[in-house]
Amino acid sequence: MAKTLNMRFTLTNGKTTTLGVANPKDDLAREDVEPVMQSIIDKSALRIKEAAPESIKAAVIREVSETKLI
Repeated sequence: MAKTLNMRFTLTNGKTTTLGVANPKDDLAREDVEPVMQSIIDKSALRIKEAAPESIKAAVIREVSETKLI
């Protein structure tokens, strides 16, 4: 099963963006993710068409399973 950590931010232009990290560790918790997301905001580490992250919207781990048919 493939896992991805999706960190969602609200941007300065009112839109939302998602930063995905493949294969996050199994015991990842809010206490691990929130400071990293806040650091991205504080340092303006991302730019999407001149907009920067201004707040944390959500963080989720998405799991996808595949069943091979052929």
